Amino acid sequence: MTRAMKRTVVSSAIAVSAAVLALLVAILLTRFAVAAPLTKASSAPLSRLIEAFSEFAGSPPNAQSLAEGLRNGTRIRLVDPNNVATTFTPATKPMSWDDVKIALSLARAELGAGDIASPTPTDIQAVLNGGTAGTGDLMINFTGVLTQRASGLGWAQIARAHSFELDMLVNGAGKATRETAAEDASVPAMSPVSTAKKPTKKQPRTQP
Repeated sequence: MTRAMKRTVVSSAIAVSAAVLALLVAILLTRFAVAAPLTKASSAPLSRLIEAFSEFAGSPPNAQSLAEGLRNGTRIRLVDPNNVATTFTPATKPMSWDDVKIALSLARAELGAGDIASPTPTDIQAVLNGGTAGTGDLMINFTGVLTQRASGLGWAQIARAHSFELDMLVNGAGKATRETAAEDASVPAMSPVSTAKKPTKKQPRTQP
């Protein structure tokens, strides 16, 4: 091979390498440009959910674990004030941020309806996946908001079954009347049932 031919081969190799390098750089820059806005956009709803449900969850880290676990369908880890951790996996598959908000809103309302204002991690697990919540004389058995969702029910159906209006609930307007659930005969009532036994009052005996 002549010296001129060698120079041509080397020049061609350099040109090809430069073209490949330029292509790789362009791909990386494109991916970075696309990924950056998505990351910022995805952090906004998470931040709002953490702010909205920190008190319910017991702390911002607990609220974040709940939101991310429901969003991704991954394990949730909640820590109580004594630093005791409760872990569980949601009964549902990954869901949208709107669905996460609805699920947590329903869970909070259900526990509130059962007079559980400051739920423990065990209570939150029970109202989401199903189980027993509460302490003392009053224990409540929950079907589980996520369990109902996983069975194929829509959010509106689940809300009505628990006597809530979905729009009012998500917007923080409060609880609907019990007649609302009775209007939808196709959905069985799944409200929490108290297992506590109330003492019966003795009637005074009348003199003959």
